[in-house]
Amino acid sequence: MSRTFASAPVATAVLAAVTLLAPGPARAGDPPCGAVEVRLRPGAADMQMVVWIEDGNGHHIDTAYITRLTGQFGLGNRPGAALLKTDFRWPYGRREMVAPVWAHRRDHRYPKVVMGGVCGNSPQSQCPNNGGACQGDCEDSTIAYHSRVSSYEPFFCSPSGASLLDAMSCASKGTFAKGAYRPFPGEYSLYPPRADLTMKNYSANFDSPDLLDFAKQNDLVAVSQATPPKSKDLNPPLDWFPANPLPPGDYVAWVELSQESDFNNFHKHANQADSVQAWDFEGHAFLGQPSVVYKIPFHYDAFGGSFIADRYAGYSTWDGSDGVIHPADGTISDLPGSGAGRLLDVNDGIDVYRVKVVVGACQQAMPDLGAPADLSGVSDDAGLDGDGGVRDAGAAPDLGGGGIPTCKEPAPAEALALSPTANGITVTFRTPASGEIANRFSVRYHEATAPIDNDADFNLAVVAPAVLAEAPGTVHTVQISGLQPKTSYAVAVRGVATCNRASAIASAVVSTSEQKFATLNGCFVATAAYGSPLDAQIEPLRRFRNRHLLTSAAGRLFVAGYYAFGPSLAAAIARDEVLRAAARRGLEPLVGLALDLERAAGR
Repeated sequence: MSRTFASAPVATAVLAAVTLLAPGPARAGDPPCGAVEVRLRPGAADMQMVVWIEDGNGHHIDTAYITRLTGQFGLGNRPGAALLKTDFRWPYGRREMVAPVWAHRRDHRYPKVVMGGVCGNSPQSQCPNNGGACQGDCEDSTIAYHSRVSSYEPFFCSPSGASLLDAMSCASKGTFAKGAYRPFPGEYSLYPPRADLTMKNYSANFDSPDLLDFAKQNDLVAVSQATPPKSKDLNPPLDWFPANPLPPGDYVAWVELSQESDFNNFHKHANQADSVQAWDFEGHAFLGQPSVVYKIPFHYDAFGGSFIADRYAGYSTWDGSDGVIHPADGTISDLPGSGAGRLLDVNDGIDVYRVKVVVGACQQAMPDLGAPADLSGVSDDAGLDGDGGVRDAGAAPDLGGGGIPTCKEPAPAEALALSPTANGITVTFRTPASGEIANRFSVRYHEATAPIDNDADFNLAVVAPAVLAEAPGTVHTVQISGLQPKTSYAVAVRGVATCNRASAIASAVVSTSEQKFATLNGCFVATAAYGSPLDAQIEPLRRFRNRHLLTSAAGRLFVAGYYAFGPSLAAAIARDEVLRAAARRGLEPLVGLALDLERAAGR
């Protein structure tokens, strides 16, 4: 921790000097007046992270930062039992082991989302609103057979996994259960439901009307952010401004980090088996080391200061069943990217830390006025602490109305341009040449045919990586991935001031291109059956795919499904010689057909 104190010969001189001091210019890189800036360097990709502020008595004041899967997409409060397995953008399972320390200490209670839809929900999973006809569709213990409560899903993927064409996209669009509220008193969730669904995602024939209330219940979408990249300092850094005037005093910043499949010898916990055994092969185990927390006590006043934590404070209960912080011990790894190493050491030339909290100064530090006088007869109420240094004297940061620094609305981003591929969009825009310059730019997107032109649509749209605003005229680039081919998306950019005031919206619409399947060479089942991708029987099947399947819409749909389910089937075949032989017999007619078509075409 580093703080600046001054001494004075007499108490009255000190208080007069403090009173006359105006807020001084901050050093380069310092946060603005009144801000609490959190600096850190993630050590792992795809983590869930929450940053929150408590007072000195442990009362939650505000959640300052939460990664979007938990804050915007309802990872902790969605259909499916908590301990079901997982995979890329897996659609089911209330992940109550994600940041449970934060969730329990915050103790904000939301309606609990469970499997269900238009049929309803009950403890017996009978869906009584439809006379029990949907029995099983509302069962939380399986990923299977929810067709009567499922509708088009704009974000999460099929449980069959990601496309092998692009490891960051879904294999194909799908329909899944989005859930319904558990209609019984006393049941609640400590996590918000997803906030990305609107009326356009609602199907009255399948979905519960509760879906239309999800976004209204979610109070964290405004602070939800894309997961930061690993091994890079959080950039832009997190600047938190109290929504209400914050009295000078002692506070605590907390950082909690959760990561799937972070196993070690002490933490490899069992997942719950799917109650439909035929579907239990989907997904993979992920319950490894629990979330870890970093605790950074800091003092908030007009003079600012910096405060650090160089080691983690403890870890959560592995299944998230309580908010207990277990003391740091040898069961948690501290290697880069694992356990406590989910944050890396940072050396900024002043401190070596895992987390650094910097309070933005609103008043200059007092100059050194020489050795303190004998103040033994001066009351401590005069404004001096017991060792002769200047006490904080109750000075509050120079804040405007509402407890945040007064600031101007930044100018909007300029020259927004979108360059699509099949599964992503490259977004470019420019820092405005004139006007108030933003601190950072917020980028969001969603499926749409019209631009995003209002606050409500912007707030509900998917959060993309933010970028730090630079000099006027600077061109910025943001990559959006994981999109569906041949789909229209609206992308929007807003400049955001250091006090979180936002600019007007710049928005445009573009359609992703058609998926190019020809880049795939894998014939998974055939390779497993014949033992080598080079076997002579496989090449005719590849040519059949390229010439006859990929040239029609129905054929492309079949290929997409094959690449979703083929790897799992191939894995089973490859391990069993009896299955391999049976697969070869089953493929023989297809190989023959492919060769006959080639001969008929004169090839």
